[in-house]
Amino acid sequence: MRLATYRKGKAARLGIVWGDKVIDYNTGARLMSPKGQGAAKAFSDVDLRGFLSRGASAIRMAKKVEAWVGKQSAGKSRSSLKSWVFDLAKVKLLPPLNNPPKILCLARNYASHIREVSEVDPLPEDILVFMKPGTAIIGPGDPVVIPPECRLLDHEVELALVVGKRGRNIPEEKAMEHLAGYTILNDISDREYRRMKNPPHPVNWFFMKAQDTFAPLGPFLVGKEEIQDPHTLRLRLWVNGELRQDSAREEMIFKVPAILSRISRFVTLEPGDIIGTGTPTGTSFGTQKYLKRGDVVECEIEGIGRLRNVIRVEEPVYRTR
Repeated sequence: MRLATYRKGKAARLGIVWGDKVIDYNTGARLMSPKGQGAAKAFSDVDLRGFLSRGASAIRMAKKVEAWVGKQSAGKSRSSLKSWVFDLAKVKLLPPLNNPPKILCLARNYASHIREVSEVDPLPEDILVFMKPGTAIIGPGDPVVIPPECRLLDHEVELALVVGKRGRNIPEEKAMEHLAGYTILNDISDREYRRMKNPPHPVNWFFMKAQDTFAPLGPFLVGKEEIQDPHTLRLRLWVNGELRQDSAREEMIFKVPAILSRISRFVTLEPGDIIGTGTPTGTSFGTQKYLKRGDVVECEIEGIGRLRNVIRVEEPVYRTR
C-alpha cells in the first residue's frame, strides 16, 4: 500500500495512492465505518501520523476503502467517486509526514561516501546519528531555500524509514515489526560548516544539516510489504538532468533491523518517526559541484518514486509565521 498527504483546495488530506489516482482516505473511512458508534470519526479524522498510531486497524480500513473503490470504479456507480478520488496529476503532493516526532539521520552508512569524504577514515564501528527539526521538512516540488551567502550546498539522496509501532530496546529480530514503510529523503547540507578553520573545530552538525527546508521528503510512504529487500534498492540523484549519485551494487553498512534496534536503545521510537539511512558516493562534497540558485534536484529510489525540488535563494527577512 502507498499513502500520501495531498492538498486539493485548502486542506491537507490523507490519501491512498491507487495507480494514477489518489483516494481520499478520510472520506472513504467515514463511508466504510459502522454507523452510530463513533467509529467514523475515530477512523477518518486522522493525518498520516494519526493513521500510523492506529496500527493494524487503520491499515485494514485503508485496504477496505481501496477494495471498495476498485469495485465501484468498475461499475455504474463510478461517477459517485469523482468527489473523493482524484487524478494524482491534479493534486498538490505534500510531505507524507510534516509533523514527525523525530527526524533522525545516519552519517557515513555507505562505504563509497566515507571514501569520498576522507581517504583515511575507517568504516564506523557504530551508527552515527544526528537530528533535523520539523521545520526542515518540505514536500515534492517545494523549494530548498538558502541564504545568499550559502556557497557549499550539498545533496544526499537517502532511503528513509518510517516507524509504525512504538518501541524501546527493540531486539533486531523484532525490529521490522516496528517499521511502517519507506520514503525518500534528500539530506541537504551546507558544507561551509563541515569544519571551521579559525580555530579548527569539529563538524557543526546543527548549522550544516538542520536549516529550514533542508529535508525534502516524499513523494509517498510505501508500505514495507511492497519492498522485498530495502538494502539492495537503487538510489539515484540528478542535478539539472546530470546523474550525480547512483548506489548500484552497493549496500548499506548498517542494515535496517540493526538501525532500528540500536537507536531504540537510546530513544523510544514512535509512530511517524523518520530515519534517514545514509547516502552513497557522488555528493557535492565529493564532486565539488555544489548546488546553486535554480538547480533542479531529483531523487529516485526504485519501488518508491521520484522527489523533485528546486534551489531558491532568499534574503533573510524577519517573519512571525
